[in-house]
Amino acid sequence: MISQQVAATSSYSKPAIPYEIATAATRYQVFRELEAEQLALMARQNLLVEWTPEVRATVLAAREHIKDAREARSRFREHVRAFVLGWRSAQEPLPQVLRHTRSMLQGLERIGAIREDDGWLEAEVLEWAIEEFENVS
Repeated sequence: MISQQVAATSSYSKPAIPYEIATAATRYQVFRELEAEQLALMARQNLLVEWTPEVRATVLAAREHIKDAREARSRFREHVRAFVLGWRSAQEPLPQVLRHTRSMLQGLERIGAIREDDGWLEAEVLEWAIEEFENVS
């Protein structure tokens, strides 16, 4: 995990990333990766035959990883929602909100809260940002 001091500071004179957002992003990325690894293990099992103790353990572990990833996703998405709605309430247009969101993600990478993953996390978070921006009544 990242330290509170690292999460609270940022170079390049950009606004600091709140510790809660950094922690939620780290947890989500880690749990999402663990979920993917466990699902890959489960996919290698033949679930159509009698379930051995090993198969059952693999499936139950996958279930727990899915649950953990879902909870971490929900927590991180709540932070993204608050971030987006803050910019939206300031009358920022969607393209600008997306730039701010992308900048936040780059800041999270810069402080080590998240790792580069070929753009998968960024794409997911930007999709959330668009949904949150557009779903405000």
